Amino acid sequence: MKFSAVFAYTEIWIGLGIVAGLALIGLIIFFLVRRSRPKPPVDTPKAPPQAPPGPEIGHDSIAALAEYVRLQKQQAEAEAELKALRKADLKQKLEVFKQTKEQLKDKLKDQIDQKAWKPLESILRSADKGGTGIYIVHNATKNKYYVGQAKQLYKRVRDHFIVEDMARDYMAGDAMQVKFLTANELDADYRLDHIEKTGIEIFDADKSGYNKTIGNL
Repeated sequence: MKFSAVFAYTEIWIGLGIVAGLALIGLIIFFLVRRSRPKPPVDTPKAPPQAPPGPEIGHDSIAALAEYVRLQKQQAEAEAELKALRKADLKQKLEVFKQTKEQLKDKLKDQIDQKAWKPLESILRSADKGGTGIYIVHNATKNKYYVGQAKQLYKRVRDHFIVEDMARDYMAGDAMQVKFLTANELDADYRLDHIEKTGIEIFDADKSGYNKTIGNL
């Protein structure tokens, strides 16, 4: 009986020893496997990319830059000089134009003063059509003027006295008179448009007279 009990206890201890040994072997294997696994790579910070080295500025590059600056300055000076010449030329042309305009005005004044006024009635009763030139109609009562040009001077004056403002003033009793300057009497260097405009300016006919515009210019 005692032998059987001792044998039974011995089997138990043997079993426990086997179990403990197996457990120890398993633990050893676990640590060995864990140590044998490769470690994950560690991300190391990358160095920032470096800019490529710039070109070396040598003596030739500096000389080329200086030459470019010199040419730019020379071009700017040439443009400024050309602008000044154009401005001076324009100013000179303007002065010539003013002188020419004043010469034309003075000459036209003299020509008009040398002409005698014709009574409007004589023109209205005439069947003559007249030639090409400039005509000046004067309302002697109101001191108002009309200056125009025409290829048929007499006919054009008669046309004015149908329905226009001058016709109403004439019908109201205002005294009207007319002067004519034919193309043969006028300066051939000027167009009739210029002479008509100058005549309008002389008599201020577009502001205080019958002309609606300064002429055809």
